[in-house]
Amino acid sequence: MGNEALEAALEELVRQLRETEEFRNYRDRFEDIKNDRDALDCVSHIRELNMRVQEMSEDEYERESENIASRMEELCNDPRVGDFILAEVDFSKLFQYITEKLVGTLDEE
Repeated sequence: MGNEALEAALEELVRQLRETEEFRNYRDRFEDIKNDRDALDCVSHIRELNMRVQEMSEDEYERESENIASRMEELCNDPRVGDFILAEVDFSKLFQYITEKLVGTLDEE
């Protein structure tokens, strides 16, 4: 974007992110499954299911909760898949924290 200071700050942020426990765990859990097509398919299905759940009304969720729980348990049958999903959630929370911090700081001005 032409702003050298911003580019330098972003590079430092990425460097710092790579040193976090959340990133290291996410990377390690991905290494555990990256060459396993079945595990990667399960991860994809879990993501799709999570998106579907987010779009449901409370009533829909109440009606479907047992089916959702059963499907999730089936998809996480491989413990590596469950471990990866949890690591991905933790890594996503880190990004959410960074975003909230940035927005909060910018809103203060």
